[in-house]
Amino acid sequence: MVLIVVTGMPGAGSSTVVEEALKLKRGKESIVFKYMNYGDVMYETAMETGLVANRDEMRTLPGEKQREIQMRACKKISKISESTNLIIDTHCTVKMPLGYLPGLPEHVLRELKPDQFVLIEATTEEIAARRQKDKTRERDVEDKTSIEEHQFMNRVMSMAYACLTGASVKLIGNHDGGLDKAAEEFFVLMNRLSESEPKLY
Repeated sequence: MVLIVVTGMPGAGSSTVVEEALKLKRGKESIVFKYMNYGDVMYETAMETGLVANRDEMRTLPGEKQREIQMRACKKISKISESTNLIIDTHCTVKMPLGYLPGLPEHVLRELKPDQFVLIEATTEEIAARRQKDKTRERDVEDKTSIEEHQFMNRVMSMAYACLTGASVKLIGNHDGGLDKAAEEFFVLMNRLSESEPKLY
């Protein structure tokens, strides 16, 4: 089975790109992949243990608790990936008061064993504008310099993950007016990775 890890800064549109890619077909064929958000699995785990009341409180948990929840979620995801082609949407890095926290530390990567990393990117201006329009989430305010730094750290961390796992890193730009192009690029990558996997007709 194939495991793709897709990441992107809040506002880059990683989930939108994946969702659009999963709608695409080649003739009557549709590639079979299950799509999961790592944060959703972590949130469900944290809710089960009574640690948080809403999604945005996850960022305020002590590092030790975050790591504990992260590993529990990892084991759930790893079990699913044994029998299903899987796309996991997650944060490459998490910006904390003391600095950047790896979204996928070594012990998580060893458990997941991903085949491919995909980093969805946009310009700092596009990310800032999209965040301002999104009223569904309470996001930390970042200036353009901070966004640029965070996106750079995501690139650096992606390559570190690749070094630890042997997986490749693919950069896909999701620019304003270019969602179809980004989704197509992701779809082609999915197709190449899953050529030997069963198709849904």
